[in-house]
Amino acid sequence: MFKKLKDRLIHIWYDERGAFLSDYLEDALNDHILGTSTLTSPTNWMSLHSAEPGETGANELSGGGYARQSTAFDASVSGLADNTAAEAVLNIQGAPNEVGYIGLFDAATVGNFLWWAPLGGTPNTFTATDAGDVFTSYGHALANDDRVIIFDFPGSALPAGAVAGTEYWVVGVAGDTFQLSTTQGGGAIVLTSDGEGIAYFVDYRSFNDGDNFNVAAGDLNFQSD
Repeated sequence: MFKKLKDRLIHIWYDERGAFLSDYLEDALNDHILGTSTLTSPTNWMSLHSAEPGETGANELSGGGYARQSTAFDASVSGLADNTAAEAVLNIQGAPNEVGYIGLFDAATVGNFLWWAPLGGTPNTFTATDAGDVFTSYGHALANDDRVIIFDFPGSALPAGAVAGTEYWVVGVAGDTFQLSTTQGGGAIVLTSDGEGIAYFVDYRSFNDGDNFNVAAGDLNFQSD
C-alpha cells in the first residue's frame, strides 16, 4: 500500500539554540565558520525513526525494504531550503510500524547523524504557569491525545517540572490552554515555576507491513531563524 504524508509539512527548524541539530553538526559548523577545520559539503540521506533520534540517530527503522533515501535540497533563500524531489521509503516491515521522526545522515549506512525533526513539526510557542499547571499558546491546534516535544528558546526558561527534549501527551485542552502528561490521558505534570518555550507537534503515522512512506518534493523544509 502506498501512503503519502499529507496535511502537514515536515519542518526542520532551528534558531541560535540549534534545537534539531546534532552535536556533531553543531561542532562541525562552528569549526568551519571559525576556521578551525573545513566542513566538506555532505551528501544527505533521509532516515525514519519510531521515537526521538537524539544526538546519534537512535530508534531508526530497520527490516523489510527499509533503507535511507538520498535527498537533495535547493539553495537556501531567506533561511529556507526545500527538498527538490519526491522521496520514498519502500516496504516498511516489522515492529515498530509507527513513524514519528525524520532525520538526515551523511551516509547511506552508519555515517554521522546531522539533524532531525518530528513529523508535522508545527511549533507552538507557549507561556506556562505553576498555578494550575497550565500552558497557554494562542491559536494552537493541539488536541487531547496529541503528542508534543518541548524545548526552551534563547533567552527563555521552561517551567520547572517540564524537561527539554521530552515528549509529552497533550491533556486538558481548553481553548488556548492545555496541560501535558507523561502518559496518554494521564495526570498533568506538576509545574513549580512559571516559564515559556516551544511545543512541537509530533504527527505519528502508523504503517502496515509492506506500506511505503512518501514525501513530496518541497515538503521537507529546512529553515534557520
